[in-house]
Amino acid sequence: MLTRGHLIGQLVDDFASVAAQARQRGKLHLFDIHTYVEDFICEVLNSIYGLALVNLNKDSLNHPGLDLGDKAKRIAYQITADKSSNKMRETLKNVSVADKAAYETIRVFVIGEKQSSYTLDDEPFTGFGFTKANIVDFDDLCAALMPLGLPALMSLARYVRDEMRRVIVELEIPDENGLTQSSIDAYVEALPKPTLSDAAKMDAYYAQVGMDFDQQDAADSIKALSEMLTPLPRQTREVFRLMVQRRRSENASTDRFFIHDATLRRIYPREDLPEDLQLLDDAGLVDYTDWGDGRAPFWRLMIPGWGTNFHMVFVEYAEAKGINLNKPLVALDFSDF
Repeated sequence: MLTRGHLIGQLVDDFASVAAQARQRGKLHLFDIHTYVEDFICEVLNSIYGLALVNLNKDSLNHPGLDLGDKAKRIAYQITADKSSNKMRETLKNVSVADKAAYETIRVFVIGEKQSSYTLDDEPFTGFGFTKANIVDFDDLCAALMPLGLPALMSLARYVRDEMRRVIVELEIPDENGLTQSSIDAYVEALPKPTLSDAAKMDAYYAQVGMDFDQQDAADSIKALSEMLTPLPRQTREVFRLMVQRRRSENASTDRFFIHDATLRRIYPREDLPEDLQLLDDAGLVDYTDWGDGRAPFWRLMIPGWGTNFHMVFVEYAEAKGINLNKPLVALDFSDF
């Protein structure tokens, strides 16, 4: 059972994480705040203080001086990662005449940690009745949690938990390429860098065994095969390699390789196999055939160079040289050919 103490502790920890991230941005003078973070702070302030703040920047981009406002209770907030006295002064100087009339109380919420002291005894501070009490941070929010009842704490904790990851992401510090620690690039599979071949090794092998071989056609076919495989995910390339390894031939001397659909689904019974087959089909590497006359449906393997039987000499050469098909068909390294 969730207790008030547990919920308050969870919220304090979450607020501390946001504040720590914002402090790091502040040290680098990265004070810009994403609208998503403003919306997050808006919802938190509303929940804790019983306000009805709205984001003023949604109606007017970069609303002068103020970010959030509750016209009914006549209170407005500026949201910033800049804790300096100059920022407080700049905020008040930018408040329009209309907003000064509309909002009796103006506060600055510092995402991070406010200063221990401020000098606020001249204009524009005195004109707004602005004191240190008008500057709040997460420590003030944590103190304000104490009087909240269990339902309010549960609702707030649920909201903060659901939004925390996005808020932290928006406050992360980008590197020189604009990427952050949680950027999806860290999880995206990189495109392979093919190593092509001029088929000279194949030419030498087939010359030795006394078989006619078109080196240029083979080199062109290797390049075409590489270009068809390169955009595909590694898993999809591995499925294609499996199909080649477990192939059959419609005609022992000339025809294309194939594998029965039922055979493939039994030796590789993964639920996402249809997605890999769709990708291979779209790439032109396989072709599905169902005669509709009771014969088993099958997948033809559309390896380039079919007209000159490249598919057959390619596999024959790999087997003769003991080359694992993972190397050319998955890693796209054709250097042994």
